[in-house]
Amino acid sequence: MLKPQGIKGEIKAEVITSFPEHFKQLKILFVKNVEYVQLMVESVRFRNDLVYLKFAGIDNRDDAEKLRNNYLYIPENELLPLKDDEFYYHQLIGLKVFSERDVYIGRLKEIENYSANDVFIVESDTGEIILLPAIKKIIKNVDLKARKMTIEVIEGLLN
Repeated sequence: MLKPQGIKGEIKAEVITSFPEHFKQLKILFVKNVEYVQLMVESVRFRNDLVYLKFAGIDNRDDAEKLRNNYLYIPENELLPLKDDEFYYHQLIGLKVFSERDVYIGRLKEIENYSANDVFIVESDTGEIILLPAIKKIIKNVDLKARKMTIEVIEGLLN
């Protein structure tokens, strides 16, 4: 969520889903500070690439400000089905990343959303941060059951 909108508790959020229209059907979302907190959706509207949300009990700018810089989460039972080669971000976080030669590279810690493509942020055991473009040329396989991602290491990728 980006920031409050107006003085009545509405909040402006960036949409990082392929199904933004799904927001209009949701009655409950979650926000995570330390623990997940349930928010009851009162209203949803869209403008450009942003969604404006109003939650029950968030009735002023100060309350909305407390939600700034947090991600919204959809209840698991409300997630829309995906194609076989598509994944939700939360399914990928924590995956072990290996080369096609089965050399351990690190663990997927975060996903950044950019206009061209997403970028997977992988942290090695030594704390080195590796940025992987989330494209089919690089990401060769994702095995959620094994919690493993296999990538093609092209020249310059790990330097």
